[in-house]
Amino acid sequence: MKAFKIAMPVVLFLALAVPVTAYASGPADGRVVIGGTYTLETGKSLNGDLVVIGGAATTQPGSRVLGGVALIGGTLQIAGEVEEDIFALGGIVTLEPTAVIHGDVIAVGAIVNRSDLARVEGQMTEGTFDEGFNLGIPGIIIPRGQIERLDVPLRGLAPFDFLFTVGWSVMKSLLLAGLAVLVVMFWPERTARVSRSATSQPVVAFLIGLVTVLFGVTLIVVLAITICLSPLSLIGALLLGAGVILGWVSLGLAVGWRMAQAFKRDWHPATQAGLGTLLLSLVVFALTVIPCLGLVAGTILWMIGLGAALLTRFGGQDSPATSAVQAV
Repeated sequence: MKAFKIAMPVVLFLALAVPVTAYASGPADGRVVIGGTYTLETGKSLNGDLVVIGGAATTQPGSRVLGGVALIGGTLQIAGEVEEDIFALGGIVTLEPTAVIHGDVIAVGAIVNRSDLARVEGQMTEGTFDEGFNLGIPGIIIPRGQIERLDVPLRGLAPFDFLFTVGWSVMKSLLLAGLAVLVVMFWPERTARVSRSATSQPVVAFLIGLVTVLFGVTLIVVLAITICLSPLSLIGALLLGAGVILGWVSLGLAVGWRMAQAFKRDWHPATQAGLGTLLLSLVVFALTVIPCLGLVAGTILWMIGLGAALLTRFGGQDSPATSAVQAV
């Protein structure tokens, strides 16, 4: 189905773009919107695909998108003409009375508000994770029970479970990559300090992260069952989660930096973090196919990242070992 080809600009964008604005030009003069807003005005044409990730996009009456449209979270309001398909994974799609869609409209876990006057020349396919998702093949619908086990590969209807598992892993990797971009854009120095600490002293960082999780989780649970101290458990859980995320992003930044060196590219630090986190997450998720290996590898990396975040006080200062190396 040609609708799924519009996912390609996402991958190419992550590989080539420098995310210093809310949106950037995509392949073939298309547009990629990440967490921002975009409006295609009346009389204007977009020569390519429109990809929206967690943002808001509007096409006004009389405008034309010469490619397809993909929405991953966020909102999409179509009042103009779309030459190819619309694919939505989560989010809200609104088709105004003046909307003309020459291809299909495919929505997975997304809300589609369609005016009676909106024209869709292709098929309308809506799938929800509660009812199962119709693959468009007569007589084949993935049951809800199979979709609920996305994290468990190769069970039930093995080929379809595997495809859903891969797709879900890719989605989680993309979300982590997008989060990494945002973190580095707002806190570049702090993330860099955590990254240096994780790469310079991984063993120490791992031990600190492991001890923190073992005793920290226990302490959080104990505080949670009390009345007076229960708010402290929430604060502790938030700090622990923030440390884990910052640590993972810092590891992704280290991987992205090495990718830039390998390909001899001068990438923005946010791009390095996004690409590195995406690659790191995909590799770890792929390793889950091998029993225990993925869990062990992921746990070690998460603990290293968390420990590095704690060593640097969430990136507020360089760890002692890192400072000594820089002094030399």
